[in-house]
Amino acid sequence: MSDNLIKRENIKQVFLEIKPYFKDNLGLYTHQRISGDWHFHGLGFVNGDMTYVFGINIGFFKVSEKKHYSHVGMNILVRTNGVNRELRLKYRDFFRENLSNWITDDEMIYTSDRGGIGSEFPRYKELSEFKDEKEVITFLKKCIDDTKFIYSKIIENPENIFDGVLRAAPPWHETLLLLANEKTEVLNKK
Repeated sequence: MSDNLIKRENIKQVFLEIKPYFKDNLGLYTHQRISGDWHFHGLGFVNGDMTYVFGINIGFFKVSEKKHYSHVGMNILVRTNGVNRELRLKYRDFFRENLSNWITDDEMIYTSDRGGIGSEFPRYKELSEFKDEKEVITFLKKCIDDTKFIYSKIIENPENIFDGVLRAAPPWHETLLLLANEKTEVLNKK
């Protein structure tokens, strides 16, 4: 894909197509982040005074030394520092185990501008592998489809680690377990 296809208007067009699909299959996104290293929409989760614990993100990412975004796809970020590190490590281990066949690259370390440190589980492709926006959209839809399985694993709620996990946006009452059940039921009806 040429650098022309990662211009703002192309990225906007991709998100216009992909956000409704993301919402229907995984849930209403909670945030958007834009920097020189990424432009993504994410579905974040919190747990009480732990604040952000993990999120599912879709978009454009700078993974190489290029000056522009180099990859497109999804990731699941798990914050491992902060309050209740023991539970945070259980989240990391859960995703590490269940995403081992889903990720396309090795697990990476992520850092945030708010001091978060954790694990990044990537499912990316290089932008150079795509010839146009339509191919990017098709790939992102497949990423979403291939991610839905994680909700059935979350419903199993090993050691009750997902009790109290909420979607990180108002009205602050949508639990992850409720969302996972709802999206899994929809998936099973298809």
